[in-house]
Amino acid sequence: MTAQIANTNLIGKEIAQPNWLQRLGLFTIFLVCGFAIFVFGSNYFDIFSTNKNLTYNLIISAFFLVVALLLKRDKRRNRYWRIAYAFFVASVAFPVTLLLSRWGDVVLGWFNVTVETSQGIAIAKTYEMILVVIPILLLTKLSGADLGSIYLKRGNWKLSLGIGALLFFNFAISALMFFAERYTSMDILGAAIVWGLVFSFANGFMEELWLRGIFLKHFEPLFGVGGSVLLTSIVFASMHAGAVYLTPTAVPFLLAYALTLGIGCGYLMMKTDNIWGATLIHAAADLFAFIAMLANA
Repeated sequence: MTAQIANTNLIGKEIAQPNWLQRLGLFTIFLVCGFAIFVFGSNYFDIFSTNKNLTYNLIISAFFLVVALLLKRDKRRNRYWRIAYAFFVASVAFPVTLLLSRWGDVVLGWFNVTVETSQGIAIAKTYEMILVVIPILLLTKLSGADLGSIYLKRGNWKLSLGIGALLFFNFAISALMFFAERYTSMDILGAAIVWGLVFSFANGFMEELWLRGIFLKHFEPLFGVGGSVLLTSIVFASMHAGAVYLTPTAVPFLLAYALTLGIGCGYLMMKTDNIWGATLIHAAADLFAFIAMLANA
């Protein structure tokens, strides 16, 4: 009986949830961690001195790895180690892409294209996707977790693919409806569509896995579905704050666009327990932008 009471008390400690003030504090801390990686450590723009800075990115990655290992050994805070490890996994992408970026030019050379062409943009994005996704898969398996923990599973695939495909078709038709006439020839439009599909699926899958897939299951016990989706969506939107392909006046609209896109994709991912529908929706948004920007080039 004494042993049963002790076990009950132990279980109670393990499942005890932080109060609302503690959750708010954790939400803020995790938001800062996300900014440290995806905004201050970003390779996509040069707003801060830490952008495209290999030393900063290596330090951030080492910091999250050390914190994860310390938390794993701490009996009181062991429940948080996978969250710290998820931040470590996310942070690895930037130093990896910095270290291997020069090979991107080699890959483009194989196809005899540059990033000024639709084909070059798509190939460069596919190369980046490979550099980001492979470490995520390897580090997830290394931690002892299965790929289902990052939504790479069947889940409710019918609902996921049904909603994703419907929105993808709608966005694709909308892009052609508004911008097809701006292309000077069918060959150029055809290339934009083909390579736009390559770009959009590569980027959609990469960012859904990177920004949401590796975090949502770990955040949910603390913040629920709504809080987890909101946290990842804020970080996702902030990652686009330095968009260099838009005029400054358009950036606030892009942030609102990315925030709502993130909320929709995050909710669908958690609702269907897989990444596929969210990838299609994200790819739909990217395809629309790809065709629109090339039409205005």
